[in-house]
Amino acid sequence: MWTLISLVFYSLMPPLVKEAMKTIPSWVAVTVTNAILCASAFIVAKAQGYRFSEYLGFNRSSLLLYGAGIVLAVAIISYYKALELGSVSRVVPIYGMYVALSSLIGIVALGERLTPLKGLGLLFATLSILLLSR
Repeated sequence: MWTLISLVFYSLMPPLVKEAMKTIPSWVAVTVTNAILCASAFIVAKAQGYRFSEYLGFNRSSLLLYGAGIVLAVAIISYYKALELGSVSRVVPIYGMYVALSSLIGIVALGERLTPLKGLGLLFATLSILLLSR
């Protein structure tokens, strides 16, 4: 269920942002949308009873999470700038290539198993991105 909710709502985001950025710079757009995201995530986490101080510190998991936050910041800021400069139908498929690249990183760096079907799926995903972005 969560995956489908994510799919539907995330599919609406690029066209909405692209239209908004006809008059709003990407730097403002990324700040506003992500401030809403951060506030919403904080409210949901607090409503679920999570106390951030219990989970965060200078341990390996926390440091990985902080690193992921930096990487995500670069990715999202770059994505918004790309949407400002390019068409949704071209930018989104290229951005979506992260799915295949993340899968490859999981296989190579995390030791996840590469099955023939998964390999074929990665090949088709790459081909579909190349075709969609033309």
